[in-house]
Amino acid sequence: MTEARKLKILCIHGYRQNGKAFTEKTGSFRKIVKKYADLIYISAPHKVPPGNLGSAAWTTQPPGSSQTVGPDGAGVTEGKDSDERGWWFSREDDYFKSTDYSDISKGFDASLQMIINILENENSGGFDGIIGFSQGACLVSILCLIQQMEKKKWFKFAVLFSGFKSPSSNHNKYYTQKATIPSLHVFGDSDQIITADRCEELMSFFENPKSLRHPGGHFVPGSAPQKKVYIEFFEEMVQYCQNVQHS
Repeated sequence: MTEARKLKILCIHGYRQNGKAFTEKTGSFRKIVKKYADLIYISAPHKVPPGNLGSAAWTTQPPGSSQTVGPDGAGVTEGKDSDERGWWFSREDDYFKSTDYSDISKGFDASLQMIINILENENSGGFDGIIGFSQGACLVSILCLIQQMEKKKWFKFAVLFSGFKSPSSNHNKYYTQKATIPSLHVFGDSDQIITADRCEELMSFFENPKSLRHPGGHFVPGSAPQKKVYIEFFEEMVQYCQNVQHS
């Protein structure tokens, strides 16, 4: 019996991260799914100005991480790489906060087009799935809905960590239907940056979404309680993608 090929998955980091930082932050998760998937990490095109905290990049990491205090008293893990990036800003002074209900989404169109170009490029494309964290998960949800709307075939499933519906009025046009691709939504009960109710709200824009709640905060969990769910989902996606490819 031929061994199934690995899934190719595009990974979209959160605000104030970059591809390298997100690779490091998802180390435990990567070890769990490496048998099933190759993860490709990219960085947002917009640099976050120094000292601009906005929405925290990461909180409540496992013991041993260096932490500082971010907005609203949230712990933010310090990274060695200071090249902090964002997919868009909710204020004109290049600042993003996930609770900014405004008509500003500065830089969003450029980021969206950058990712679409990667997805559609015959050399870099051919993705089976897409993963997003926080602001990246919000962007992934929009990509899922655009794909549904425009009948594209960019990817076949999505995994969203700490995802939320964009509060920008510019993005309301995307949230008019449900994405039908398989999706897994992972979120923490102790997440003070993106609360569980916002993640549940985002799930309502997907048909038959699967969810994984964990007791932690704003990070990608990768411990034993989550391992079983990840393995089940990725085994299912390997089979699903094979079936779609041969149909």
